[in-house]
Amino acid sequence: MDDLSVAEAAQILGVSARRVRALVECGQLPGRQVAGRWLLPARAVEHRQDIPHQGGRPLSQASAWNMLAVLSGAEDSLNDLPAPARSRARRRARDLRRPDEMAGKWPYVLANRARSGRFYGHPSVLEDLLGDPRVVRSGISAAIDYNVALVVAGSAEGYVRSSDAEDLTSDYSLNPRVGPAQANVLLHLVDNEQAARWLFDCRVAPAAVVAADLAEREAPRDRAAGLNLAATL
Repeated sequence: MDDLSVAEAAQILGVSARRVRALVECGQLPGRQVAGRWLLPARAVEHRQDIPHQGGRPLSQASAWNMLAVLSGAEDSLNDLPAPARSRARRRARDLRRPDEMAGKWPYVLANRARSGRFYGHPSVLEDLLGDPRVVRSGISAAIDYNVALVVAGSAEGYVRSSDAEDLTSDYSLNPRVGPAQANVLLHLVDNEQAARWLFDCRVAPAAVVAADLAEREAPRDRAAGLNLAATL
């Protein structure tokens, strides 16, 4: 079977159909609409099933960015938070660095940090897109910056503020109406711009953010590269 319905995917993953639709909408699972119903690649659902999850829910977007700030050496961005929130972010960051926690938590607890949108962009615009000051280069497009041996030609990945997303997609004529095989641009849209404000001071995402991006990818090689990068933090 090549494709699964939302109900079938939910049964395999042991979650609700609503949760499956949310995973598709935020880019954590690929899917396409046919005659008004979502179809998900069976291989992608099986891959997600193979990711070892720990108990509990993914962190909220604010909590995820607070933890990533600690992991990225940007703790100054937490100064306005109450002391218990800062302590919680530091504790969670320590837990995430534990070797026995990495495989289970890196692809999971940070999943809510952004909504992911897949697009097709003409190859001639990809370099300019990654150089745009509204985009923080990350994931597969930043792997080389951290000596990660992954090279994917003709693609682009980065973070953008949600408030910039519409203008950015228009400026570069990015087409969202494409399937996973045609998409060559992956944009992570950040809704909580205050929590992630430190990220947008960067041109290239810190190693912790790149590790989170790669650890969530479908390809086992990419996922392993993300976890290996996480282990260096």
